[in-house]
Amino acid sequence: MTGKRDKPVPPEAISPESSSPVCYIDEADDSYMGFASKAEIAAFLAELAEAERLGQPADEMLRRMLPRIRDDHLHRELSARLKPQPGT
Repeated sequence: MTGKRDKPVPPEAISPESSSPVCYIDEADDSYMGFASKAEIAAFLAELAEAERLGQPADEMLRRMLPRIRDDHLHRELSARLKPQPGT
């Protein structure tokens, strides 16, 4: 009885192993990265609208939330509502 032996595989046919696992961070939810979730943004926008309706200052609310807004368009829109600070 003779055993079948595997043929040697040439080095160029072997794919190199990755030194680290694949990263799927681009598929993660924004809240995982510290950005506001859609629900948080919706609640914030409702709170902001109510404050503006009542004539309350909203600049501090905006300054707290802006770093957590990932959407560039929404970030620009909300930034435009900020009153310029003295000295800037």
